[in-house]
Amino acid sequence: MSASHQIIERLSRLLHDEISAIAIGELEVVRKLYSEKSALLNELEEASGQIEAHLKKGGDQSAKLREDLTNLYALIRKDQLLLERMADATGRAAQEISKIRDRYGLGGLYESSGSLRKDDVARPQHIDQSI
Repeated sequence: MSASHQIIERLSRLLHDEISAIAIGELEVVRKLYSEKSALLNELEEASGQIEAHLKKGGDQSAKLREDLTNLYALIRKDQLLLERMADATGRAAQEISKIRDRYGLGGLYESSGSLRKDDVARPQHIDQSI
């Protein structure tokens, strides 16, 4: 098996592991796999010249490599979709928490130092009650 096949195989196994970890909610596993996934993607990028050369040769090895690349692409897309959904859900949760804090908090009346913001606070209205 060529080096490019080995990289593709290792990356495919890692993506399967990451997808499984996401499915069962083990996000710590996803975090731990990140550096290995980045390294394998860099290796794949560096091997792209070799991969293209193998694909141009034709034959059984080329067909197998094309199949492996197609499967790897499908795994990458699935992983990307799951990660995007996680990021979207996290973003929506953060927005909801921000809305709740603004609704039930003091809504920016104070600076980070704890002092009262004078410019943003509405002035009390004076009503002429002489009528």
